[in-house]
Amino acid sequence: MQTLSIDASTQEIAQGLRACLRDFSPEVRRKAEGGYQVVVSLRGNDAEIVALLSALQRHVTEQGDGAARVDLAGRSYTLHPEPV
Repeated sequence: MQTLSIDASTQEIAQGLRACLRDFSPEVRRKAEGGYQVVVSLRGNDAEIVALLSALQRHVTEQGDGAARVDLAGRSYTLHPEPV
């Protein structure tokens, strides 16, 4: 099973991410080196990944907490807020 993880610097940010991704059954984990990670187990469905990334993009744009660092399939990506 593939996972997508999002780094969060604080528990508050992690909980916000968890709330916006609630339809994908996210899990919040504390990282050993500090900070948090929001992890979603994926079923490998492309439509699911697109929907998850769209929800995350909306959240990043609306919350104003800055960019989100996402890890998927061993690769790291950064989602930046869309210009208003």
